[in-house]
Amino acid sequence: MYKDEIVKKMGISEKVKQQGITLIALVVTIIILLILAGTSIAMLTGDNGIITQAQNAKNNSAKAEFEEKVKLAVTASGINEDGTRIDLSKLDSELKNNAKIPAENIDKTGDNDTLPWVVTEKDYMYIITEDGKVIEINGIVLDKSKLKLLKNESKTLKVIKSKDVNGVITWSSEDTSVATVDQNGNVTAVGNVGETTKITATVQNTNYSATCDVTIINNIVEVTPEEIADNQDKYYGKVVKNYTAGGATYRVFFVDTGNKYKDGINTVYLKADYDQNKKTNLSSYQSYIAEKTKVRIMNPDWANRRGNAEGSWKVNEKAAAWLCDPEDGSGINRPWTENYDNSKANYVIGAPSAEMFVDSYNRVPHTIGNNELGAKYRATNTPGYVYTVDNANESYGTVTKTVDNKDYGNMYCDLKGEWWFSSPSSQEYLYMCSVNGMYSSLQRKWLCH
Repeated sequence: MYKDEIVKKMGISEKVKQQGITLIALVVTIIILLILAGTSIAMLTGDNGIITQAQNAKNNSAKAEFEEKVKLAVTASGINEDGTRIDLSKLDSELKNNAKIPAENIDKTGDNDTLPWVVTEKDYMYIITEDGKVIEINGIVLDKSKLKLLKNESKTLKVIKSKDVNGVITWSSEDTSVATVDQNGNVTAVGNVGETTKITATVQNTNYSATCDVTIINNIVEVTPEEIADNQDKYYGKVVKNYTAGGATYRVFFVDTGNKYKDGINTVYLKADYDQNKKTNLSSYQSYIAEKTKVRIMNPDWANRRGNAEGSWKVNEKAAAWLCDPEDGSGINRPWTENYDNSKANYVIGAPSAEMFVDSYNRVPHTIGNNELGAKYRATNTPGYVYTVDNANESYGTVTKTVDNKDYGNMYCDLKGEWWFSSPSSQEYLYMCSVNGMYSSLQRKWLCH
């Protein structure tokens, strides 16, 4: 009552009073709306805003899609089962035609058109390494992650930068007594064979760096299985210097280009030189039926016709199985255990099969015994193989000097003695297929000889 009188005395009408209250409410409402608008704008913009996050998601999706296209192109271009060797002409076609990457975005940085290659799209950069890996370039990378050098040999490493990286590159060696590097990336091996160190490239005043492992190697020619397969007469019989298990001398024996023996396309098989002081005592096999799968794989003609009834195997077949039983780190104690180096081989067996021998022999020319040899299954009371020469049946043995005893490091016939194949002879139950060094021929060998 009192307040109303005061208002009345001041001449303020009820209408004006209500308008003032409405104006205050309006101002409060506007302030609240501005606060809400500011909050919404903040949510939409800024580093963590919805618009920024949506743009980042879009960019990440585009980058992932680009990376996947490059990886698919590499996979489609692999000519090994594991994809580690790349058909470069096919890779070029896959990148341009299927991945739709313009030619100007494919930088073939490798020497003589070899890998690595760098591919770009917008701000995305990826390197396809020498071993077929696809790695994002976010900062800097080197064109090689590993480098093998002969002593006093030099090679130059190249730095590949992403688009936002600038600055001077400095080079350093972890151990200058092993390898040195100048400020142009020229690496020189100065240490001893087997030593290794890291070479590092760094962008000054940044955290960007990349390394390469350098190893000093012997004067060994490194070739791929494909190169051996394409030049068998050049590489077959060559000593393999980096496989020396058991103190034996090993030679390139066969490259399985068709995966006949089921270890993978272009698997390289080595054969140890004959050593009469390390003859395998076949009588120790007793009645043991060894690893059944491997003897079938190594003797496919025999396996396909003999069937799976190993319970009816004869002594010659059991001995062949014993020779094929692989030493592969499984703990089975075989006379050839010491010849197994699991860092370089999947397994070792006691002898090559007759089929693999003739497959290897027929791949290359010979100055002596330049014949087409064969090992064919014959069903007898003791199932096994007979030999053929130029497709003519030679029964259980071939004539003198049928087999090359001179070329390829005497890999096909050692004049010092006889050695078994891991294949049964079909002559009698106590005989295996073999090479006779005295007569340079294929023969059958008595197990208890």
